[in-house]
Amino acid sequence: MQKLMKNWVFTMITCILLSVLTVIMLLGAFEIKGFTLAQDILHLLVAVVLAIYIIFTLFPMIVHYRGVPQLFVGVEIVLLIVAMIALVFAQVNVPFFSALQVCSVVGLAIWLRGAVEIIHAYTLQGTQGKKKTPLWALCLYILLCAFGVWQMANPTIEDKHFLFVIGGVSLVMAVIFGYATAQNRKAVCGGKKKEKKKKKQKSDKEPIAKLEEPKAETAVAPRENAVTVSEDAK
Repeated sequence: MQKLMKNWVFTMITCILLSVLTVIMLLGAFEIKGFTLAQDILHLLVAVVLAIYIIFTLFPMIVHYRGVPQLFVGVEIVLLIVAMIALVFAQVNVPFFSALQVCSVVGLAIWLRGAVEIIHAYTLQGTQGKKKTPLWALCLYILLCAFGVWQMANPTIEDKHFLFVIGGVSLVMAVIFGYATAQNRKAVCGGKKKEKKKKKQKSDKEPIAKLEEPKAETAVAPRENAVTVSEDAK
C-alpha cells in the first residue's frame, strides 16, 4: 500500500474517482430533480457494508455461540440478508421496496444486535463457570433495542443526510489524494531532473579527464659508447 501511495498515477486516479463521487453525492443531497444516481449508490454502499458486517461479525458469532443465542444469530443473519436484497431491489423501482430508507435498515440492524445480545445475557444468568454480562452492557443493549425500534418506526435521519456525510468524506479524501499526487509527481520530476543533471555533469567531465590523462612515455634504449681504435694502437 505504501508503494501505491507513492505512485502518482494511482493517487491521481483515486483523486479523480473521489471527486466524481463527491459531485454525485452532493447533487443527490441537494435533491436535484430527476437525479437518482446518488440514492442508488447509497443503497448499494449500505448493502455492501451489511455484507461485510455479516461475514466478519455475525458469522464468527454463530460459530462461537451455542444454544438459543446461536439460533437467534442465525435469524439475525437471515433478516439482514433480506434487508440487503430489499436495498438492491429498490434500484429497480420495485413498489414494495422503492420507498425503503437507509435509516430504517440501520435501525433494523441495531435492534437485532441489541435483542440478540439481551437474549445471550439472559441465557448466561442460569449458567455457572461462565462470565456474566455486566449491568452496564445490558443497559446498553436495551438502549440499542429502543433506538433501533424508534428508527424503524420513525426514521429521523433522512437519506440526504447520509449523502452529505459521504460527500464530505469523499471531498476530504479527494483533497488528501490530490496533495499526495502533487507531492509524488514533484518527487518523480525532481528525480528525473537530478538524473539528467548528473548525466550531463558526467559527460562534461569526460573530455576534461581525457585531456588531463598523462601521455605514456616511450622507453629510449641507452646508447653504447662507441670504441675507436687509433692507428698508433695498431
